[in-house]
Amino acid sequence: MGFRRLWAVLPLVLSCAPAAAQPAAPPPPAPAAPMSAPRAVGGQPVILEVAEAVSSKVHKRGDMFALRLVSPIVVGDQVLIPAGASGRGQVIDAASAGPLGRPAKLILAARYLEVNGAQVPLRAFHLGSAGADNSNTVMAASFVPYIGIFAGFMKGGEIIIPAGALGQAKLGADYPAIPAAPPAAPAATPPQSQP
Repeated sequence: MGFRRLWAVLPLVLSCAPAAAQPAAPPPPAPAAPMSAPRAVGGQPVILEVAEAVSSKVHKRGDMFALRLVSPIVVGDQVLIPAGASGRGQVIDAASAGPLGRPAKLILAARYLEVNGAQVPLRAFHLGSAGADNSNTVMAASFVPYIGIFAGFMKGGEIIIPAGALGQAKLGADYPAIPAAPPAAPAATPPQSQP
């Protein structure tokens, strides 16, 4: 009789038993931390070319002149600012050579590079390899205190920085990478009518 009772209770026990354990699905992967875009850092040196002649006789304080980036600005394997990017510099002070041996004077500053409609500030412009970094300007030449430093730029007592002269500046601020524009969608062709 105990056997019959066991058969009567067994279906009840089986129906209350927990279902066989299914293997748990792995949890979804945690979202990856967003990678920061490559960024050129403020203070990074850049090589510039004076794209038009600047003269102590012709130019005056406040005049702007053209600059061009010689080498691309690269971070990792990404070009942030391509070579050839145009920019502007400014004449901070200029004086033509004068009577009684008054020296010519020309002080220049690199102001910015133009990239995708934005102006990337520049600072600490140096022509040649002389002068101390004064963060935003450089004495391009002044005859009395700097005799011989820029003798190649002296013509007839005036200072002439020719187009093509190279200088160095620094980025004045961080500059982030600009994502490439998505490719343009192909134009849809109109359906042809069936005869």
